[in-house]
Amino acid sequence: MKKLVLFTCIVLAFAIFVAACAPAPTAVPAPTAAATSAAPKVEPTKAVAGPKVLRLGRSTFPSVVDPQRSSFGIEIEVLKFCYEGITAIDAKGNIGPGGADTWKSAADGLSMTFHIREGLKRADGTAMNASDYEYALKREVDPRLTDKQYTDIVSDVKGASALIDLEGTKVSDADYAKLFAAYGVKADDSKRELTVSFNAPIGYWHYIAYTWVTYPTDKKKADAAPDNWWTKADGHNCNGPFSIKTYEDGKRIVYTANANYWRGKPKLDRVEVTYITDEVQRFEAYKKGEFDEVDVSPATLDSVNSDATLKAEFLRYAGASTRALQFNNARKPFDDRNARVAFSQAWDRKAWVRDVLKGIGVASTRWLPPGVPGAQTGKPGVPDTDAKAAVATLISNGYGTADGKKVDCAKLGELKLTYGASAQAHARFQFLAGNFVTAFNCAVTLDPVDPTVATALTKDPKTTPQIAYGGWIQDYPHPQNWLSVYFKCTAFAKRYSYCNKDNDALVSKADQTLNFDESVKLYSQAEDTILKDVPFAFGIHS
Repeated sequence: MKKLVLFTCIVLAFAIFVAACAPAPTAVPAPTAAATSAAPKVEPTKAVAGPKVLRLGRSTFPSVVDPQRSSFGIEIEVLKFCYEGITAIDAKGNIGPGGADTWKSAADGLSMTFHIREGLKRADGTAMNASDYEYALKREVDPRLTDKQYTDIVSDVKGASALIDLEGTKVSDADYAKLFAAYGVKADDSKRELTVSFNAPIGYWHYIAYTWVTYPTDKKKADAAPDNWWTKADGHNCNGPFSIKTYEDGKRIVYTANANYWRGKPKLDRVEVTYITDEVQRFEAYKKGEFDEVDVSPATLDSVNSDATLKAEFLRYAGASTRALQFNNARKPFDDRNARVAFSQAWDRKAWVRDVLKGIGVASTRWLPPGVPGAQTGKPGVPDTDAKAAVATLISNGYGTADGKKVDCAKLGELKLTYGASAQAHARFQFLAGNFVTAFNCAVTLDPVDPTVATALTKDPKTTPQIAYGGWIQDYPHPQNWLSVYFKCTAFAKRYSYCNKDNDALVSKADQTLNFDESVKLYSQAEDTILKDVPFAFGIHS
């Protein structure tokens, strides 16, 4: 059955990019033509009788599809079709069996042992064992494998940090062997057991065991083509519900049912995912019957609500997601907390939700969304919308003119807002830039970037944009996923040059507190610490 889905990670979720191979920037408020990006000329397969085929329309093509290097939702979706981790998670957020059928924690919380199920196979029929998952977790910390994004998630594993810290450096074979000998991931294939040992007691590692860092990359495939094995369909010898049949860069990925999946062959024979950047074009393809499911965005929501047939097909649901204006804390003026405070005050969040997002989301100044354990809903977060206060903040902190009556734009320097290019996104970011122009009377440059190229660039702190719009979609329902995984100095926060060592100590203490209720109290303190620093202007829960 056809279905329209309101994805909380709409196109804006991926608009956190930098300028490279991009159109020339445009200044606000001078009138500009909307930036457009050509959609691939791909005709999705028409639905036919016989094989059960699901046709999906998506926006941005993934920049990397490697279990130990991917980080964006658009990348992880591909991996989830094809792979399965040590454990698995259901629609309600409950952890259950995956590659492992059982597991147990040591009484002292210092280790966890997973039993890998009998008869587990890859798509080609190759038998799997504990060593397949050991390889994945070794690969995740391998200093010779660069550009990894989620590696800090395994930093609690014994010996992991010593390996992680050496990424990109030359390591002798002897030191390499010594470091891995001390690494706390050990497989015993004779018992089909994988044991993970930790630096300190932790009680949430069964959640991490579900994530893509444990997805079992096929060593033979990766060794044969270390730099690009994942760009080829046959490079993915998966263990999940589907196999990748075709991989057309920038256009389409087709999956076929994996008959060797331990849960049984999926009911669907094939899944076809076609990537079209333009939201309206993607939506029109759905209306013509070319897709079975497509996301609903602010650009298409009114069309859905005004059409009885489309409205009946529309599925809207809540998700644990937070969006923010993301500042590069190393680039002027946002290396100054006062500037970050002022821009947080200048952003009209309620108007953004009402007029731009068409009601998709709820304005908020906090990081943890409602429903996440430890969320402090209703408690003030970063400074809220107040344009007059925003101006006063800048003037009183060295950004005013000599007479103290207005903001001195020269002292702020160039302001550039970078986002994934599309006609719809351009209009939205004109609105956002207009907030700052109205408040400060200083020009803001719009900087549209090819979305796929941009997702790759945003992973490097050296190319992180000055101002962007992005955020976080929950991986698993635990505050550790929001605070340790994202805001530790060595985690995703490093992309934006944000680091608070005191906060790191606080979340580490929370991570090591086995009593969940007590750990939540510590995580709440950590969130408050982050909010005081104003690394981002948090704005939307969706």
